[in-house]
Amino acid sequence: MNSDANILALSEAKPGRTYILVGFDTGQMLKEKIYSMGLNFGTGFRILLNPGHGPVELEVRRTRLGIGRGMARRIRVKEIER
Repeated sequence: MNSDANILALSEAKPGRTYILVGFDTGQMLKEKIYSMGLNFGTGFRILLNPGHGPVELEVRRTRLGIGRGMARRIRVKEIER
């Protein structure tokens, strides 16, 4: 089974589930912005809201973040079991 099948865009993540950051489809500037927000490789975060339009709201390290839909489409995540 191909593990890439479990990788999706942050914009497709389901509320209430926990994910980890696995990659980007973008350049260095977006990567640095995401890292500065506390979202790093291997750090688990939970999706709070993802209505299908507007920002994706998530919680990482007890901090709530809103990530715009355009940015969320470029961030690759994988669901983890908790």
